[in-house]
Amino acid sequence: MNGKLPVAIIWHMHQPYYKHPQTSEFALPWVRLHASKDYLHMARLLQEFPGVKAHFTMVPSLRDQLDDYARGADDEDTRLTMRTVESELDTDEKAHMLRRFFSIHHGNVISQYDEYRRLLQMAMVAGDRPELFSDPYFVDLALWFNLAWMDPDDIKSDEKLAALREKGSNFTREEVRYVIGRQRFMASGAPHLYHRLERQGQVEIMTVPYYHPILPLLIDGSVARRSDPGAILPEKPFAYPDDARVQLEDAMTSHQKAFGARPRGVWPSEGAVSPEAADAIAQAGLMWFASDEGVLARSVGMELHRDEIEALVQPDLLYRPYRLKNGAFAIFRDRVLSDRIGFAYGGMDAGDAVNDLITKLARARDRLPDQGGPWLAPIILDGENAWEGYPNNGNDFLRRLYGALEADDRFETVRVSEYLTANPPTVELPNLHSGSWIDADFRVWIGEQSHAAAWNALEVTRSFAQKQWGGLRDMPSNVRQALMVAEGSDWFWWYSSRNSSPEDAVFDALFRSNLEVVWFLAGAEPPEVVRQPLLDPSRLAGAAARGGAMLPGG
Repeated sequence: MNGKLPVAIIWHMHQPYYKHPQTSEFALPWVRLHASKDYLHMARLLQEFPGVKAHFTMVPSLRDQLDDYARGADDEDTRLTMRTVESELDTDEKAHMLRRFFSIHHGNVISQYDEYRRLLQMAMVAGDRPELFSDPYFVDLALWFNLAWMDPDDIKSDEKLAALREKGSNFTREEVRYVIGRQRFMASGAPHLYHRLERQGQVEIMTVPYYHPILPLLIDGSVARRSDPGAILPEKPFAYPDDARVQLEDAMTSHQKAFGARPRGVWPSEGAVSPEAADAIAQAGLMWFASDEGVLARSVGMELHRDEIEALVQPDLLYRPYRLKNGAFAIFRDRVLSDRIGFAYGGMDAGDAVNDLITKLARARDRLPDQGGPWLAPIILDGENAWEGYPNNGNDFLRRLYGALEADDRFETVRVSEYLTANPPTVELPNLHSGSWIDADFRVWIGEQSHAAAWNALEVTRSFAQKQWGGLRDMPSNVRQALMVAEGSDWFWWYSSRNSSPEDAVFDALFRSNLEVVWFLAGAEPPEVVRQPLLDPSRLAGAAARGGAMLPGG
């Protein structure tokens, strides 16, 4: 093609809802830590390239958690961080810190700080004997863990943080407090900066169903068998179409309250779509949604071929928006380019990585015809977890990427809603496959025996709530919230045999706690299927023994 190829970059920001429904404390620290490493910084870095436009999703339940942290909410790790400088820790608390407080990439992060690396080496030598360490060791460990979870640019630009990095050890109470205070500030600042960049025309903020559920599976869990005929399902599949609509409607209401306007684009959680989910999206008043190239390929019954460098041979199939029969618009991400950013380029020189991406994109562009279109190349991926796999938190790569896209007259980055308003799709998608951005199916969230047990516990509780109060819209707000949280995708992700972490027991307990609350609020005793852990005990024991942490999200 002649002229510039429009490119849509979408960064998806998401963490599970970690707030415990019975204690209101956050069970895990990842929202707070990603706020100080990624959420705010990703927007700040984009500001350096005013000619580059991008999208951020901010799951409404993530924004709620950021607001809570900004107002002073705690998680177990903030409490332990402060206890190191206020009172003596017991053996269990010390053991927890040794397990959790090295949970960041050892090569790309810990090894960059001599003192933090020394603390890790001491812990490795000591093994499971926290009593070997003095109290000052844990003060230093607490500060380093929280400091290392800050973006290197932000440390460099803050005189006090930079001084702490140079000091290295023997930290004081005031210094520990300062680091936690900066993290709370970063949590509060991210949504405001996104909003400002949207008003300035550089960013489009998209929404996501409120608690990040898999919409097709809320509407009717038996949809899983469309792409996986052998999927193991509970005896009574979960099927509450109005719950999917409420998750969308509440997301839009929350978005408008936070950003002053209704969103026009949505990233369905995990890129999971179905014809029924697309109808719910259109009925909610959203203009467009995004999913994965595998969903598109199965929708049209064609294979997307790539050449020897993995550039698209027929980019006109993928690099265009589509119109659905219900009037909604759909775009589909280039999986190769997106996944190379997410999983491959961190191990390459930043310049070589960007050259690889631009070469693939340019070759595909050259194969597009001058007539036809409109053309649009979507790059969509997790905007937080990828950067730990890069040196310098991905900053070198991102600056080179944004700089290349800003300077190269073969491309222009666009905001999708703006672009589709000016260039509406000309091709109607006759069918929409039911699947997600992982293998174009739902197997990560449904289909195994452990999934079936979790979906059964949710269905039993949801059915009980229906009998007690009626539909989701009619339920008391605390019941409604607990159910909507339990409908989130992340619990089912961790029940999959594909995924495991040292926090498996935490995820299982959080999921069931949200279900238990529903029964408690009705004055009833939760049934056995809700009270008992849903994971095999041997898996829980193995996960705990591994230590460290596998970070969720995406």
